[in-house]
Amino acid sequence: MEVPRTTVDELKAMMDSGEPVIILDVRQPEAYAGSNKKIKGAVYLDPNNDAAIKEFARGLDRNAAIVAYCT
Repeated sequence: MEVPRTTVDELKAMMDSGEPVIILDVRQPEAYAGSNKKIKGAVYLDPNNDAAIKEFARGLDRNAAIVAYCT
């Protein structure tokens, strides 16, 4: 299954439109900690922490678009 990709401009339009969108920052912990570039409102999830990911997923708005990013 091919995962759709979202451009920066598409994400900005989604955020500006007011439609529900959840932005997940799933960079490795070292990359996240060492970066000063973060998307405002993004939620950081350690991609190595299955328990945290499962817990976060339980509370997701099922009507929201989910955009995950990493580097």
